[in-house]
Amino acid sequence: MALACLAVPQTGFIGRQAELAALEAAMQQSCAGQGQIVLLSGDPGIGKTHTAQEFATRAEQQGMRVCWGRCYEEPGAPLYWPWLQLLRGWLEEADPALSGDIPGSDAGVIAELLPELSQRLPDLAEPPPIDDPAQARFRLLDTLTRFWQLAARHQPLVLILDDLHWADTASLKLLEFLAREIAASPLLLLGSFRDIELSRQHPLSDTLGALSRLPHCRRLPLSGMSRDETERFLGSLAGALPLTAVATAIYQHSEGNPLFMRELSRHLLQEGLPADGVVPRIPAGIREIIGQRLNRLSRDCIRLLGMAAVIGRRFELELLAGLALPETELMDILDEALEAHIVEALPQSGRFQFSHALVRETLYEELSTTRRLRLHRQAGERLEMLHRHDLQTRLPELAHHFAEAAPAGTAETAIDYAERAGIRADTLLAYEEAVHFYHLALQLQEQYLPQNSERCCRLLLALAEARNRAGGSADESLSIFVQAAELARHVGPAEEWAVAMLARAALGYESVGWRIGRHGEQAVALLEEALAALAPSAERLRAELLAALCRANIYCDRPQAAHAAFQQATRLARRLGDPLTLFEALSAIVPARSWPEHLDERLAAAREALELVSQAGHPEWAVGDMTGWYIGDLMEYGDIDSARAVLELHQRVANAWRQPFLQAVGLSAQAMLTTHRGRFAEAEQQARQNLIVGRRFSPDHAEGVFGMQMFTLRREQGRLGELRPVLRHFVRNTPEAAAWRPGLAVLYADLELLEEARIEFKYLMTDELNAVARDAMWSTSITYLTEVCVRLDEAGYAATLYRYLLPYVGRNIVSGAHTACYGSADRFLGMLALTLKQWDTAERHFQAALAMDERTGGWPWLAHDRYQFARLLAQRKQPEQARALVEAALLAARELGMEALARRSDGLRETLSTRPVYPDGLSRREVQVLQLLAAGRSNREIAERLFVSPHTVANHVRGILTKTRTANRTEAAAYAIGHGLVEHRP
Repeated sequence: MALACLAVPQTGFIGRQAELAALEAAMQQSCAGQGQIVLLSGDPGIGKTHTAQEFATRAEQQGMRVCWGRCYEEPGAPLYWPWLQLLRGWLEEADPALSGDIPGSDAGVIAELLPELSQRLPDLAEPPPIDDPAQARFRLLDTLTRFWQLAARHQPLVLILDDLHWADTASLKLLEFLAREIAASPLLLLGSFRDIELSRQHPLSDTLGALSRLPHCRRLPLSGMSRDETERFLGSLAGALPLTAVATAIYQHSEGNPLFMRELSRHLLQEGLPADGVVPRIPAGIREIIGQRLNRLSRDCIRLLGMAAVIGRRFELELLAGLALPETELMDILDEALEAHIVEALPQSGRFQFSHALVRETLYEELSTTRRLRLHRQAGERLEMLHRHDLQTRLPELAHHFAEAAPAGTAETAIDYAERAGIRADTLLAYEEAVHFYHLALQLQEQYLPQNSERCCRLLLALAEARNRAGGSADESLSIFVQAAELARHVGPAEEWAVAMLARAALGYESVGWRIGRHGEQAVALLEEALAALAPSAERLRAELLAALCRANIYCDRPQAAHAAFQQATRLARRLGDPLTLFEALSAIVPARSWPEHLDERLAAAREALELVSQAGHPEWAVGDMTGWYIGDLMEYGDIDSARAVLELHQRVANAWRQPFLQAVGLSAQAMLTTHRGRFAEAEQQARQNLIVGRRFSPDHAEGVFGMQMFTLRREQGRLGELRPVLRHFVRNTPEAAAWRPGLAVLYADLELLEEARIEFKYLMTDELNAVARDAMWSTSITYLTEVCVRLDEAGYAATLYRYLLPYVGRNIVSGAHTACYGSADRFLGMLALTLKQWDTAERHFQAALAMDERTGGWPWLAHDRYQFARLLAQRKQPEQARALVEAALLAARELGMEALARRSDGLRETLSTRPVYPDGLSRREVQVLQLLAAGRSNREIAERLFVSPHTVANHVRGILTKTRTANRTEAAAYAIGHGLVEHRP
């Protein structure tokens, strides 16, 4: 007796109403120009793809353009595969005129990833070369982002990225990048992924973390269907609704998972339903159901599907035919799988896919080891034959198949293809994928062919370089470079390749090390070892090693060794006559900003390097690190016009290339020059713009530069109190923040927290300033400590600071490469000389500072010069000249918004205008405190009398004792009487 059923009409999409409503709301926001990101997550078979398909239909009905990119679950997918599908899908259906709207330079960048674009746009411009791998990848991501923004302006877009848990890391990086930039575009990104597939180490986990911080991103987790939806779903599958008992059994075992229900329903229908509707046994899981369905297929069909499973979820008939039967016989067997809904035909002719990834996984896992090895080898060989004229795009698949068959004797071939796949990934800027392939090749090499030391060393070097380009741990890259060097060293100089690879390892180690500020000692050792092993004929490589050795010695603080390597490198490069080699040699000395004695040498080298760039027509050589350092050196030298000219060159190239790192360098230098002119509001705007641009490339570096520039501005504006809690927490809790401790000391001094300032100051002055780094911040740290020393009147330390600051006489103080300028160093030298009571020396320095800052247009620093000079004249009993200077300082401070200097100038003016100058530099307020102290008043009584805090009185008392060189209150009282500050009453 047949099972009784209730007829139900076929229905369309069932359930997911809340999720579809959320998607439609996101669609409306996107159409209004507010880009959105929606992520569908859930178990395998829960309906992520079908939900996306239903939404895609609705979006198209609303006039949006929908493009799909599906990720490939098997290793061997082409790099950026989902994005290539999206690009091709858009270009295939786009009006040819729209393709012409892509800017020529952008089209050239995209064509490197999608060669067929060059056929559509034969006149596209070749993009300028970029040596720096991080900048090159940024250009690619930025260009693709602009492409999709442009496409969305023509027609609102939905980009669907299905199965993100299988995406390559390069594709995920592009997703993160694009997601940050679409907030103002009519573009909706819809992604789907299995959340049960993710561990913390999965690449998608990092991407999800980054996306979750975006306000326009939303995650929609999909759960099982409800009981009511289950009955409707089952009815839509069978055309009739089974009795409640069957529906209940299916619902309980499937928990509403649509794939489970679909496969279970098919299984039950094929098994035959019992008359009473009671199901005796339901398989425990989806794999068991799939297995039972596969058991009903013929043996030939199962064998064929096993071969297809080795190829992947999607497979081509042409490739499958090479593993099995001729196509005509193969199609007869494949029809059986199509009728059983095990495989599905794709729109492209001759292409098929398994109905679900779990079907393919079940078939693959059932293959014996020997058959699996044999089929992978056959698949690789068939791919070689089919694509012998263009293997480049199939390198990942070839590496995968031959690596899987390595135990069967294909290791040599697998290593070759894996290495070539890594090289291609590097070329396409997919650095994480390059790491994967080089690591695969290295594993196979060590397991099957360890005796080939040359290739092993080559793979280690490629892996280290790729890891560095991928932006991972620098320590990992450095460690791999060391391994490569050890292997080359073990082989010895008798082998030419070992010498070359030792040199490459040394150069790689130094390049990574100096860019992260690592001490250069180990780099020096490796470079010297490589130089010693190098043959005399390898002059080009010798020049490169010497240039790197110069830079490594800079980061070891070894001036003489750096200078010697620089001289050797430039001499050799001149003899070779190669412009690039000479440019690299000349540029090596430029980062030595902590060595003031080398300024003339650095300026001459940078000037010649720029001339080479101009003659060779390669601005990309210089625009980057070299121009940034050069601007700072020109600023230190006081050649502001040349600094501006170099900045204009830098910005012209940076803006033409739209490179954020280069743009950030330019904005940073521009903010420094603007601050130097006293245009603080404009400088702050530039600093904030620099932060926005720089965060797109290097957030940590951008925030460090922004913090330094804002510290400078807020200090001049008298707003340091806003930064106090943040800076103190940062310094106390961040090990890398030691460089900020001089800044913390000056902050305390400016806020009248003199005891805290004294603690920081004395710590930093210990052991000849051993705690202060000798880097590009060195001169800035010395000037900060100078200001604290003067404020605390610590004359005992003034001579030490004067000695360290003296090499900068006649120059400006510049922080970092080009972060901030503090005007003439002579001002600070004059302040120290004044503290040491060396009046004539102080006056000479202040006169020099006035001349330098007026000549360079450093109006804020000129105001500081006048104030400090006025202090000197006041102490030298020249009140009229002092009043003139302090009036000028006060006027400039008020005009420029320098509230801190204005308050100090106003106080000095009041002192000068109300009574004669007091002895030993005592201020009017200090004399008032001294008079009350001599009268026997306590600190609390003095505070009440003068309407200040006891803390402030204590600071004044300490200042009085220091200035008058008295040991206690009794001696201070006697001093007051002896200098006629109070009336003596016997």
